[in-house]
Amino acid sequence: MQKITCLLFVLFLFGSPKSNAQHPVLKFFGVRAMNDTIKPELHGVTFVPLLYYTPDTRFAAGASLVYYFSIPAADSTEKPTRLSFLQMLADYTQNNQFDFWAIWNIFTRNENYLFKGELRYRNFPDRFYGIGNTTKDADMERYSFDLFSAKFLMLKKIHKDLFFGADLHLGREYNFEFEEGRALTTGDIAGARDLNEIGLGAVLVYDTRDNVINAYRGALLELSTYHYNPTYGSTYQYTNINLIGQHYRSLKHHHILAFQIRGNLNFGEVPFLDMGMAGNDDLLRGYARNRFRDHHFMGGQTEYRFPMYKRLGGVVFAGAGDVFNTLNDLNFSHLKYSLGAGLRFLVNPAERLNIRFDVGFGRNSIAYYLMVTEAF
Repeated sequence: MQKITCLLFVLFLFGSPKSNAQHPVLKFFGVRAMNDTIKPELHGVTFVPLLYYTPDTRFAAGASLVYYFSIPAADSTEKPTRLSFLQMLADYTQNNQFDFWAIWNIFTRNENYLFKGELRYRNFPDRFYGIGNTTKDADMERYSFDLFSAKFLMLKKIHKDLFFGADLHLGREYNFEFEEGRALTTGDIAGARDLNEIGLGAVLVYDTRDNVINAYRGALLELSTYHYNPTYGSTYQYTNINLIGQHYRSLKHHHILAFQIRGNLNFGEVPFLDMGMAGNDDLLRGYARNRFRDHHFMGGQTEYRFPMYKRLGGVVFAGAGDVFNTLNDLNFSHLKYSLGAGLRFLVNPAERLNIRFDVGFGRNSIAYYLMVTEAF
C-alpha cells in the first residue's frame, strides 16, 4: 500500500559521508551517516523531494514527508515495538497525473494493536486495453478520472505476531472522460461511470518481519476482504479478497533471499478500475500496471539482494503471474513472467531505506523503475 518515490538529488548525494558526524542538511533530507546502524533512532521526520519513473507515469516529481517513531517498552516484560510511520506525499507526472496520498502503519505499546490505513486523491489520465490476459496493444484507448479513497484498518493482537480486526473502505470514482466510440463508452464495462464504493470486511495479519520497510528476516501473511453492497451505498455489489505472503531469509551479512506471493480475487460486478492487474513497480516488473486486467490476479516472485560497495547494493529477481476470469483462462502460452536486475543505494541505514533502480523484462516488454524502498 505504499507510494514508490525517488530522491531528486540522488546523484549529488551519492556515496558515503566522509565523516561520522551527521550533516544537518543531509539529516533533513533523510540521508544518515553509516554509524546510525549502531543505534536506530526512536523517532524522526524526513522531508524528501521526489523524482521517480514508471511506465504508467513516465517521469514524476513531488515531495514526501514521513514521520517515523517507535514506542519504547515500559519494562523488560514487554516486547520492543517495531517502527511505525505516517507518510504524506504529492506528485505530478509527465502524463499530467496528480496524486496525493497519506498512509500510516502504527503499532501501539507492546504491539497490542495495529492501525493501518490510507487517504488518497487522484486526477489520473490513463490507458485502457480491454479486459483479459490476451488483449492487444492496438486496443489501447485513453481515459481520465478523479478518485477519492479512504481505508481504515484496526487490528488487535490475538497471539504473538498475529493480528485480527476489521477494515472499512470509502471511495468515489468520478469525472470520467473517454474517447468517443471506444469500448469504455459502450456501457458494457462495469465502472465506466461515476460510482461510490463502501466496503466492509475483516483482515488477518501475521507479521514477524524485523523491519516493515526493508526486512532482513521474518515473514508476513496478510488476508483481507471487502464486501461492497448497495445496502451500504455502493454502486456495485461484489466481494474483494486480497492475499499477501512474504518471507525473508538472511543467508549471511546483508545477503537476503526474499519470496512473495500475491492474490487479488473479485467476485460479482467488479468496476474495471478495481480489477486485478498484472504488472507494476513491485510484482511483475517489466509490465505497465494498466496493461492487463481481469477479475482475478495471482502471482509470485523471488529476489536475491546483496551488498556491492559501501552503500551500493544489487538485486536480481524473477516472477510469474497472470490475470484471469476463470481458471480455464490460465495457461502457459500467455503466462506473464518477469526477469530483471537492479541497483540499490542505502540512504538511511537506521531505517534501512533504499533508493532502487530496476530493469524488468517481460513477455515482449521491458520497463525501467526509479524508486525509494524495496519492491516488497
